[in-house]
Formats: sequence, structure tokens, C-alpha cells
Amino acid sequence: MRVDWLVLIIVVAFALLKIDAMGTIALATDTSVEAEGPLPERKYPWKTSNVRGTPDPPLPCKSVRVFTGIELSNPTDVVWLPSAKRWIATQQNGEIFAFANDPNTSESNLVLNLNDCHRQRIGQALATQFHRDLENHPWCYVTYSYRGSDDPGTKCVRFKVTDPTVPIIDPDSRQELLQWDPKGHTGGSMQFGPDGMFYLSVGDTQPPYPPDAKETGQDISDLEASILRLDVDQPEDAAPYRIPADNPFLDHPNARPEVWSFGLRNPWKIAFNPNNGDLLAADVGWEMREMIHRIDRGRNHGWSIMEGSQIVKQRQPPSIPITPPLFEHTHLDSRSITGGHFWQSDRLPELKGAYIYGDWMTGKVWALKSAGDQVLWQKELVDTPLQIVCFMSSPDGEVLIVGYDGTILRLEANEEASRQQAFPRRLSETGIFANTVDQVPATGVFEYQIKAHHWADGTLSRQWIGVPGSSQLGQYEKDDWQRPIVAGRFEFPIDTVVAKTVSYDVDPSDPSTRRHIETQVLHLADEEWRAYNYVWNDSQTDAILQADVATETQLRIVDPSADDGFRTQTWRHASRSECLLCHIWAGGTVQGFWPPQLDLQRFGHDGSFSQLKRLKELGYFKTAIKSNTAIVSPHDQSQSLQDRARSYLALNCSTCHRPQGGGTANFNFDITKNLDANNYLDEPPAQGHFGIPDARVIKPGSPSQSILLYRVLKSGRGHMPQFGSNMIDLLGVRLLHDWIASLDDSAGTPIWKTAANELTSADDRQVEIDRQLGSPAGALALSLAYGFSESELSSDLKAAVIDSATNHPDSLVRDLFEHYLPEDERVERLGPDISVERLLAIEGVAERGRQLFENARDVNCRSCHSINGIGKNVGPDLTGISAKQTPRELLVSMIRPSEKIEDRYRSQQILTSEGQLFVGIVTKEDTESIALVDSSGTSITIAKDDIEQSQRSNKSAMPDQLLAGMTAQQAADLLAYIVSTAAAPQNGSAED
Repeated sequence: MRVDWLVLIIVVAFALLKIDAMGTIALATDTSVEAEGPLPERKYPWKTSNVRGTPDPPLPCKSVRVFTGIELSNPTDVVWLPSAKRWIATQQNGEIFAFANDPNTSESNLVLNLNDCHRQRIGQALATQFHRDLENHPWCYVTYSYRGSDDPGTKCVRFKVTDPTVPIIDPDSRQELLQWDPKGHTGGSMQFGPDGMFYLSVGDTQPPYPPDAKETGQDISDLEASILRLDVDQPEDAAPYRIPADNPFLDHPNARPEVWSFGLRNPWKIAFNPNNGDLLAADVGWEMREMIHRIDRGRNHGWSIMEGSQIVKQRQPPSIPITPPLFEHTHLDSRSITGGHFWQSDRLPELKGAYIYGDWMTGKVWALKSAGDQVLWQKELVDTPLQIVCFMSSPDGEVLIVGYDGTILRLEANEEASRQQAFPRRLSETGIFANTVDQVPATGVFEYQIKAHHWADGTLSRQWIGVPGSSQLGQYEKDDWQRPIVAGRFEFPIDTVVAKTVSYDVDPSDPSTRRHIETQVLHLADEEWRAYNYVWNDSQTDAILQADVATETQLRIVDPSADDGFRTQTWRHASRSECLLCHIWAGGTVQGFWPPQLDLQRFGHDGSFSQLKRLKELGYFKTAIKSNTAIVSPHDQSQSLQDRARSYLALNCSTCHRPQGGGTANFNFDITKNLDANNYLDEPPAQGHFGIPDARVIKPGSPSQSILLYRVLKSGRGHMPQFGSNMIDLLGVRLLHDWIASLDDSAGTPIWKTAANELTSADDRQVEIDRQLGSPAGALALSLAYGFSESELSSDLKAAVIDSATNHPDSLVRDLFEHYLPEDERVERLGPDISVERLLAIEGVAERGRQLFENARDVNCRSCHSINGIGKNVGPDLTGISAKQTPRELLVSMIRPSEKIEDRYRSQQILTSEGQLFVGIVTKEDTESIALVDSSGTSITIAKDDIEQSQRSNKSAMPDQLLAGMTAQQAADLLAYIVSTAAAPQNGSAED
């Protein structure tokens, strides 16, 4: 099946039900805005909007419709048949038509109806492919799904072509090559390779949820989730094909010998590069990624351990090393990839040799050039309104775009591409505000309030919505991932704008000191939401549009407990791309503006009316609006502890942790689900236990065993939420702690209180501090005791705790406390964005670098390298390396180790005939065997007769981000030590 066509991810809303003691259902009283007669029209239209288009330059291409006289009904594939000089179009309904290569033609003729081949109608036709040598091999191959009671399956069959110039196909000549499960992701794309072999794509044949339930992605004992390779020119016995002798799994126990590569979810269209023979496959992803894979012999493309670079099933090791995708898209711009063909025409010369492909859901089209497994160039070409189902490779070397509605488009150069579009560069130019400084909205712009805010580092916010002209809002009744829409959310007209100004009080006790930080804008442009950030200037007179980069601002806030009466706080102005990590369609995109959040019964300055009814009176709704009271403020003490805690998780975590949200763990925080469906109570964590024995996502009654609590309290790697805030929300932590403890009546004394009592009553308090810091679970309890004011730890005890904890050698302990320090006292780590120039400018101390290399627990250089005899020799001996490389070259090799790899230190991946996988650096090789040394320094010798598969890795054996956890000074010290080492003596003489 093409992507997940007929599969809708339906989230069922159970309204009018109350939550029981364990939260059986999360929805409650219906407070819908019913239509009492005709709904009013807009009272105050918004006529001042200047938010249109995009600040980015226009795309380089435009699309023009061709073959306007040809009417195709839901095509799935269109191929060129040279012998007939006609296009052959496969329709989903099983009819295959031919039409001339004349853009003005309106004539087409039926060449085959697959429904005539069975007693019942077929499910769907997928593709047609003709043999390249019809004179000697007069066959055409067709893939389709049949679900009739007589032999159901997705089939690859062949028919005899009796006249290739028409063409005429004999429907009675059908002969089946292969078949597989007809449900779910079917694949079904076919190509003849430059080697003359027949290549066929097969999907995992499963629905989206749960992902790959049959575990077929990594199973080569079946045909599913694979690219198959057959020799159809030399049939063997009764079969209409034979297995090529060089297929990779021919002699592998229990493997299907047809499999050429595997680990694919739904490879929807494959194509060979006519210039170099590379085979590319567009693989439809699951929740977060869409992949372009370079297919090669024996490769494992990862599904369902991985979805591109995204982990899906972390605890399952691959039997064969995973080859990452050639290129991947996130679901920001692509949600169901469609493979295409290679542009060979001289028209549009920039595209010559490029792979042209697109997306079923967004309608976007891209071009990509590559050499081997390296992408040389990739860009978006055009944004079409189509559900792109396939592409056509024309005889003149062009690539045409085909929509599921039958529309065919041709690419042309966009003359407007060099012109910058008019887009407001200042907030005052947007037309959202009548008075920008005072934040007075323009006529027709509505300032709304919401029940509950997510944690935003203690800032304040105000929100507005501008619906263009006199347009009105509808409401979606059901989920539809293909559009994509979510049930219960508003249907917004194009050019709707939602704005939020984020502010802070310089003195938290004095609202008159309030300053604006940024105004975030969401704009619905061409059925796609775009995010912008306007950063306020120092004089607070206006805000300037930020480019698509992230920046930071230092806030200075009154704090009587600080030495100088102020503390500093870093605010991150997110890039546009970062904004859209949270504002995803699966979460409704505009998370705040939806009925449960707007359902305030005491709205306005005097709290005298309902907000939803006010919106109705102002004419914002074109249909009756259904609502419920699912969400509450986490800080509303009148609400139940469970409702508050679940609302907190929904506000801060459910963007990712929901179906189609991208959270890799098998649970969700969708508050419209019941707790059983949330699937996090007493569930083991999927992303590690952080040193906590018998850990669970949430362990009812046991906060110290609940990874969720640990991860919201820690800073650094592994903190959750992963993005959106930089500070720990201690009030939120307390709320979650109390709720987790309340889930089991036998929980006893809170862990933080026990930690505080044991510490205050200890004879030797330093010994007790060290004992509690001896494990992550103990440190978690002590961190809570430190942060919760009720623990009443003395200032001296707190000073002793924070000193020991923030200097602790174990980062799993240290990260639970570092956030209590003032920001300027916290360890400033390099993180992912490392500047070579900045590090080279820092003077390093070689002796400190030696201590790091030889003794530090969290610096792992010596596990692969040695200096002066200390360390292991997996990689090169670094003693005297500065004689061969400059400090800059050494530093670049540490930051980007895969940029340049010496051949002798490129890791080798070897799979033995017994299924054992070895990865390491080759130390010796002869005609009989090959010797490796792995990352632990262990030497392994493998007989060549035992090797099933061997390949060199394109990545260095040294991991990326090796320096990310270091400080700049630590990195400079380490570099200074490496540079300072003398060359290793040879033949007993240093002078030699």
C-alpha cells in the first residue's frame, strides 16, 4: 500500500466521563459552544495583516501542468515504453493505460485490466515494468495486491507482450514470480539494473502501530522489508527466475536468497543512476524521518531498530551493521517520501545528474546529487499542491511529477527566484498590533488567555490570534495524518497568524520592571505553518525578525540571595527550525489555541464571561465548537493531584510523546488517553536506566525508581524535555514527585524527607553526604531534599552538599545538582557547536592535559589511543603525533573525526558465516586470515573462509562529539598535552 493510505491514526475522544482514582478516562464535562441558530459573522475583520509569504527567497523552480487532456484515475506508476513510444500508466484500480508523448493528446487506450485475471477485484495495482529486451524476453512485470479469498497476496507477476509497438499484452499469460502479505506497506517498485538483474522493493507489510510488530525489518528469512534481486532472463526449474550467484545471503542459514538488502519500512519507488549505476530507494518513515537510501549488496538499512538516525527499538542489536541513509528529512518538511528519477536533460543544467524526488503529503519536490554515500548537493525545487505518488522519466531525460489525482507537472525555471519577497522585518510592520510598544492589538486581532502554560524558564507570556479578513474557524471531527489534521483542533484559514510575546520581570516582585524578550509568530502559509521569532531591542521600542539561527540573550534578574543582588539567566531565541520541533501537526501545531485551553468560564479583566462564548459572539466560529475540560493548570490547588500532574506532562512532554510525535519510547502523555493507554506506569525505560536499579518510566509509589523524575531533575545530556527550556522547574518536579508517591498507598515517608532526616541526624555528615551521593538513586533523593524548602536543611549543610555533589566524579550524580549553582558558576561545556578558532586561541596546560588523558573517568581517549605507553593501541599511538599534524589538524580530527580518515584506521565490519559480527581496525591481513583490534583493545583473528561479508566503514572508529562534554579549557589542555609529547623512540635511540 502506498504509504499508510487507508490507515488513519484515530485518537478516540471519550467525552462526558470523569477520571476515576487511577485516571481511567482523561476527559470530563462537555462545555461545547452549541449553535443556537445561525452563527454570527465576524464583528471586527482583520484588515491590517502584512504577514504573507515568507522571508526566504522564492524556490528555483515552478511547476507547469502538462498532458492536460489525459485523465488518469489515481495513478500509482507511469513508465516510458520505447518500443511503443508511449507512456504506460498503472492505476490503483487495476487498469493499465497507454498514451502518446504528446502534451496535447487526450487519447489513451486500455492495455490491461488486472481485475480480469481474478474472480474478485484486486485491492490495488502498484507498478508496471517492461523488460529492456522485449525482442528476446517479451515480458512485462506488474505488482499489485489481491485480497480475494482465492490466493490473497501482494504479487509480482509477468505477462507476455505479444506486440511491443502498441503494446498488446496477453492477459491469459499471467505467471507469478513472488507474493507477500497484501496488508500494510507493500512496496512494489521494480527496475532493471545495469547488471541486467531485476530489482524489486517490498515493504514491511504492516500498519504503523505498533512499529514492525512482526519484527520483519531485521528478518532476512522472509521477503518483507527488503530489496530483492532476481535473474529473470534465466529461469530455473519451474520458477520464472533464478537466484544470481553473487546475491549476499545465498548460503546464509534460513535466509531468503532473493534478498539483496534489507531493513526498509516501505521503499516507495527505486531508481538507478544511469551515470554510475547507484540504486536509490525512497523509504517512507514512521514518526520522525523520511529516508533516501543508497542500496548496495547485503546492506542493513536499520528498520525497525532505527528510523534513519532516530532510534526506534534501542535494545535490539543488529545482526549486520546498519548503513545510515544517504539523506534524511525530518517531518518538518516531509512526511511520506516518494522516490523519483535522475534528471539527464540539458534543460535546467543545474539539475543534470540530480535525483529528483518528492513527498506525498507536503507536495514538495527536491533534487539531490551524491557520490557514493556522500551527498554533494541537495535543495528544494518547488512546492506543489499535489499528493505526489510517482515521477515519470521522460525519453528526453527530464523528470515529470505525477499527482494521485492524475495531474502531471513539468519543472521550469522560476524567473522570480532571485527576487526577495516582501515580508515584515519588524514586529511593528506585521499589522498584528495597533501599538507595538504597549502591545495593543490591531482591530480584528483577539488577545486570548489559556488555562495552563508549559514551563518556559519562569517567563510570562501574552497571546493573540489574527484570522485574516472576515474568515472564520472550523473544527476537525477526526484525525487524518495525510492532510495532516487532528480531531478537536481548529481548522484555520490560510494566513492565520498566532503570536505570543514572552517577557520577564527584572524584579520578580515588581511588574513595572517587565521587559519583553521576543514575540513568537506562527503563520499558516499555503497550508503549512511557519515559525518566526521577533527579538525585542534593548530600548523596547520594537522587535526585529531573527534569521533562521538560534541566538542567546543574558537576562539579569533581581535575586536577594545572590552575592550582588542579581542572578543571570540565559534565554535561547530558538531558530525557526527549532520552533517547529514542538509545533508539529500531531500535537495540533498551535498547542495553546484549542477548545480545552480556551474554555475559561471567567474570562476577561473582570472575569464576567466565557472566552469561548465571547469568540462565538465576535463571529470567529463557522460551526458549533465541541470542547471538554481535559486540561487543568498544574498550579491550581483546587484540582486533583493526578489531574495536575497529567496536565503538566501533557503540556511539557506530549508534543514528542504521542503517536506521530517522534518520542522513541513506547508511551505517550496525551491527556485525552486513559492511563492504561498512556503506557508509562511500571514500564521499563527504553532509553537507559541511568544507573538506577529496577528502573521504570514511572514506578507507582517509588519516585527514586522513576526515570521520568530523574530526567526532569537532571541537567545536561538526558534531561527532559529535550528542548524548549534551559532551567529546571522545581515546582513541576515537586508535583511529579508527589503524584508518583501517591500512586501507591504504601509508599511511606517521602524519599527527600528520609534523605534530609538521615543527613541532619548523622554523626559525620560528610560521610553521610558521600554515602547518599554513592548512587544516582540516592543522589536523586538528596537533590530533592536540597531543592525542596520543607526539608529545612541548614545553609551549612546545603553548602556541604552542593560542594560535594557538583565536584562528584560521576556525571549521573553531578548533573542532579549543577543547576542549583548560579549560572556563572556552572560548568560551561563545549556542547555540539565547537569553534576550532576559539579553542586554538586558548592556552592549554600540558600537565593538566596529561592528567585528563591518564586519569579522568569521563575522558576516554586512552581506551583507543596511547601516549608514552599509557592507553590502548586500537587507534594510532599519539606519541609524537605533532610531528605529522598541526594543532589545527589534530583538533579538527577530534571534532570531526570522519572528515579525514587514514585507510589503515578506518574500521572494518565483518560478518562471519555463523552470524557473528566483529568491528575493529585491521592490524594484519594475509591470504588465510584477517586480524582486528576492537574498541576494547581485544585482538581478534578471523579465518577468511569463515567471512560471510566484510565492508569498510565510512565513519571513523572515533565517536563524534568526543569533546562536547568537556570544557573549553579541558579541550585546550588535552590538545596541549598531545602536541607536547615527544616522538616515540625507534631502534633504541630518540635521535634516530
